[in-house]
Amino acid sequence: MNSNTPKYISIANDFRTKIKSKIYHPSDLLPDYRTLGKQLNCSLPTLQKAFDILEREGHVRKIQGSGVYVDNGSAQEEAHPKLGIKNLFIIGIANDVTIDNHSQKSIEHHIANRILMSNGKNRQYEPLRINFTDARDLRARLNYYRDFLDGLIISGTNYDFLADSVQYVLKQNIPTVFAGLQIPSQLEKMPVDTVYVDEFQGGYDAGRYFIEKGHTEIGLVHDYKHNKWGRIEGFITALKESGLKANMPLEILKDLNSCKSKSFLFSRNLGTAYAKKLMKSKKRPTAIMCQNDLSAIGAFEELNCMKISMPDEVELFGFADDVESRLFFTSRVNPISTVALPREALAEEAFKLLVQRMNNPGLPAQTVTLPTIIIHRETTKGESVYASKLGKIVSDEENDIEIINKQIMAKII
Repeated sequence: MNSNTPKYISIANDFRTKIKSKIYHPSDLLPDYRTLGKQLNCSLPTLQKAFDILEREGHVRKIQGSGVYVDNGSAQEEAHPKLGIKNLFIIGIANDVTIDNHSQKSIEHHIANRILMSNGKNRQYEPLRINFTDARDLRARLNYYRDFLDGLIISGTNYDFLADSVQYVLKQNIPTVFAGLQIPSQLEKMPVDTVYVDEFQGGYDAGRYFIEKGHTEIGLVHDYKHNKWGRIEGFITALKESGLKANMPLEILKDLNSCKSKSFLFSRNLGTAYAKKLMKSKKRPTAIMCQNDLSAIGAFEELNCMKISMPDEVELFGFADDVESRLFFTSRVNPISTVALPREALAEEAFKLLVQRMNNPGLPAQTVTLPTIIIHRETTKGESVYASKLGKIVSDEENDIEIINKQIMAKII
């Protein structure tokens, strides 16, 4: 080890080497920070900086409340020329590393898997992960890769700089498709193929379900920073149409903001604080909608602590159907009803549009909208889709990154 090299760089280099040499395998759970700190004689901040680097590179994946997993099974970020292979097409998967959540990560994995699935005798496609942090970074990376890049799928981006990024890509004449959970307003007037999930309709359908069940006192758990989300707007719209207004005690966010990071507002602690406030209000809700599954877990835990029966006293919905949510339950079964996002279908449609664009550059830009699916489990009275009450470990292959990684590795090996 070079004595002039910062320790966190050395640690990152060491783990990167071990992951690439298969000492650690995809989906392996790495030792916790306390154990590693003792083994490597280093501090927690040093380890965090090292694994931040590895996560940005796509070698590991952090799961809140569970640990750090090896995540080296999807598209690789390295300059690998086509080596004279006939009919080999390199498809970039551009992903903004500042957007770190399971939904976007699983979409990226599905895209890589779908690209590999398409390979046959006549044509071969290879995925190339292109991680970027801002519009300038994306431009620099595309300049580096563009000589052998045949197509590009942009997934999981920060919408604040999306317009600049897409405009730059289009100027490079690289066939491009945007695949996301909602269609940003910045893209509505741009000639770019787009695939997105109709989160507005998903939120609207959840609101209609509560209304049809006769609920008039309805709580909504959400971070005001995401009040433009389609899922939130759809839910509120459904209530407004019936002359109802969601109970949203946003004043509690002032206290949360003063002592916690932004990620705190996107966690189960948000649901805990909301549920506690809602159930102490004069008009207690008989139904609660949460902006995501993690906040729904917090609400679920708080309602259980208060001995409030679900779904008899309160019906509860999450949003997204993140498989990571199972990790918070000892049975590895998530009992909370949710609005599921069709991530696998999103990847399939994005790849299909891209191949069309690669073969026919002059086609008009297309937009594909995918529906959400309401999954009733133990916290709502609708018909259950998954038999979670049987106590089985439910394996949802569509959203489980570990399963997708194994599928990808099987195709590569």
